[in-house]
Amino acid sequence: MKNRSYEYDVALSFAGENRAYVEKVANSLNKKGIKVFYDLFEEANLWGKNLYEYLSEIYQSKARYTVLFVSSFYNKKLWTNHERVSMQARAFQESREYILPARFDDTEIPGILKTIGYINLENRTPEELAILIENKLKKDQTFFRNRWSKLSTMINPKPFIFTLKIINEKEEFIKHAKVVLMANNSTYLEGFTDENGLAHFVIRTRKLYTVLVAHSDYPAVVFHNVNPKDDIEVTIEKSENTGSLIINKSGQIPGLTGKVEPAISTDDRLSIYADNIAIEGGKNQPYNMDLDESVTLEDKEGNIISLIFRFFQGRIALIDYYKKSTVRQFS
Repeated sequence: MKNRSYEYDVALSFAGENRAYVEKVANSLNKKGIKVFYDLFEEANLWGKNLYEYLSEIYQSKARYTVLFVSSFYNKKLWTNHERVSMQARAFQESREYILPARFDDTEIPGILKTIGYINLENRTPEELAILIENKLKKDQTFFRNRWSKLSTMINPKPFIFTLKIINEKEEFIKHAKVVLMANNSTYLEGFTDENGLAHFVIRTRKLYTVLVAHSDYPAVVFHNVNPKDDIEVTIEKSENTGSLIINKSGQIPGLTGKVEPAISTDDRLSIYADNIAIEGGKNQPYNMDLDESVTLEDKEGNIISLIFRFFQGRIALIDYYKKSTVRQFS
């Protein structure tokens, strides 16, 4: 089994009552380039299939690992127990861990011994769980060999031009937008749109990219798993008082004096440092936060800006910013 290639890196098995949490895990894994079986990602594929047979095959043979989200709801569902039986049939055949329990509570699941190592979800965010799943996969050498093999086949000996066109809702060209193409290995290409809203990139290695777009007059845009073989057109719409920017290592937020510097904390969370800028009224720095979480900054002049980090990888951050108000204090 050790040389086997799987259709999915991980499958997620859960009760519908826990979907809100699990969906965030699935989205986070997807952003990391991890192939995840999550039912809502597969609606078109599942349409018309014999689900009893198809799901048995998914959980028994098509995924490298399965994360089983243990809860009181899980035990009561017909389909989750069908998935569990398929997983256990696979686990019985293999001499390595396959079922990875993640517990919302202490519910006993038939066949899942309490002595099996599990992850407690009580104070763990979906992004933190996704990072643990990613780290588990990184320890699997077959996973690495398969991924390297797929990347190797994407090398294109002849460079080619990939073009991205950016317009607004009025079909006007958006010039001076910054565009970054970020590969899964954190290497990147960057450029700006010209007078015709076009950004051109010379592609020498065929990979899938995350495309980041930022402009001082428009919200941030992110596209995942973009194949550069075909040019793309992006339409973005204005949002009042909202702009976006991409910073590398550190940068200045329009409307604020001083710089901000995002980083990854020791517990793998997003954290930010700010030079001569108060974060959330003066919280200690580095300040830990999550993607898509709003944070308020105030500079020495009393200018207040709300930030939301939409993407962070390597040293590249994509940020939405919203000017709240200006506060003047006099003695």
